[in-house]
Amino acid sequence: MVTLRTLRITVASISFILITAIFLDVTNRIPPSWSSAVVSLQFAPALISTIYSLGFAVIGVVFVSILTLLFGRIYCSHLCPLGTLQDIIIWFRKKKYKHRKYPYHPAHYRILYSVTAFSIIAAFSGGAVLLDLLEPFSNYGRILTTLVRPLIILVNNIVALLATSTNRFGIAEIPLNGMNLWNIIIPLSFLFMIIGLTAWRGRLFCNLLCPVGGVLSLLSRISLFKITIQHDACTDCGLCERVCRAQCIDSEKNSVDFAACVGCFDCIGSCPTNGMGYTFKLRSVMTKKEDTDRRTVLMSLSTALLATTGVPNIVDTTKTVSGYSNAKTKPVVPPGGKTQEHFESYCTACHLCVSACPTHVLQPSFLEYGFAGILQPKMDYNVSYCNYDCTICGEICPTGAIQHLQQQEKKSVQLGKVTFVKEDCIVEIKKKDCGACSEHCPTKAVKMVPYEKKLTIPQIENEYCVGCGACEHACPTTPRKAIYVTPNPVHLIAKKREEKRMEPKAATPQEFPF
Repeated sequence: MVTLRTLRITVASISFILITAIFLDVTNRIPPSWSSAVVSLQFAPALISTIYSLGFAVIGVVFVSILTLLFGRIYCSHLCPLGTLQDIIIWFRKKKYKHRKYPYHPAHYRILYSVTAFSIIAAFSGGAVLLDLLEPFSNYGRILTTLVRPLIILVNNIVALLATSTNRFGIAEIPLNGMNLWNIIIPLSFLFMIIGLTAWRGRLFCNLLCPVGGVLSLLSRISLFKITIQHDACTDCGLCERVCRAQCIDSEKNSVDFAACVGCFDCIGSCPTNGMGYTFKLRSVMTKKEDTDRRTVLMSLSTALLATTGVPNIVDTTKTVSGYSNAKTKPVVPPGGKTQEHFESYCTACHLCVSACPTHVLQPSFLEYGFAGILQPKMDYNVSYCNYDCTICGEICPTGAIQHLQQQEKKSVQLGKVTFVKEDCIVEIKKKDCGACSEHCPTKAVKMVPYEKKLTIPQIENEYCVGCGACEHACPTTPRKAIYVTPNPVHLIAKKREEKRMEPKAATPQEFPF
């Protein structure tokens, strides 16, 4: 007979393996459509995408919401990859400290709901920093992309090097670019925090700081099925409390705080007398104090949301940023990001696009977008350039921060414009021919024109530029690039060159040869 605990472990393992494989797919063999289908059930990215447009992501939001209203917070233990990571840490902890237990601790609902409220308020106000730093899927993605993925690439390259030395060429070397100390420190610090909190108090993060946990906690209060203690079968052994990783079972009072329960079902599986049940129970599980805390937080949330309904960051995605000098202070937004405002508002910095980008031009930022956009991806043309035919980032983005563009549409989107500094160009400085920028430009927005003597020098036609950064990446000048891309605050449409058709030559009548 399949128990609830066995079912949880099976579903969580499958979900965890699939999501991990997506982030660690260093050879880009997993189709973006498969990745999107797996990620669509992640609650926060799906909710943010649904706010923007009622697309495919709404299925994930509805599914998780109905699941929670029926069975409680089983999302936290079945589908959330960070939740499964905490369960793995708990498993190792139990192996090392077999006699350690998780005694009952009242959940810190005032903190949890306040964090949830302020995360939502900040997101609606255009400052998604709290959501970026605390959202579980995004944090798990950053841990894999920044800490684990480089190690896999390093091992791959070592194996490729050894294979090449023995005249075996079956493994290709993968470039390892864009490593930044700050981009490593933040995910590493979060990982240490998760390990510390989990080893100390089990699923404490889920009931203290997780905004997704806060939303689902509110929904689970009115769920139809709840874990309850069957008083006629309970022998007060306290085993259920000792195994509860959410610390929500009070064996002395024979009560379960179901709003804090993450649905691991360990208590049911460990009870020797069938004293724990999972039954239909319509009554709310809130105490008077908890209800007061919830009402206070929800009132402040409602007031703040009403105050921010006029803020255009979520609704109005076409407002331009005045002043070209202001635009130069921000990085180039990926194709499909539409505007800097739209991208910064919807991106949760999950780094799924960073891990999927085949040219690795998408790299984590630090403070280039400001503190509110910390760790959000940027186009780093020092590392690489945007492939003219590629649309993977838009296909794989779970929140709608990067919209999916058709290939022909993407080829005409202008992310930025090129600036050429003649005084830094090799042609001007060393009086030598170069032309690297022109050779790599896919739209021929950079062309070489006659210069001094027999030299040629770049000439810019920005109406044809798409801002892919191929010219900037190819430019050999140091320490400054002689040609570079400055971002468009709002993505524009580049002009297409008219293809010149060769007129067929008229056939010349020939005399019969004999």
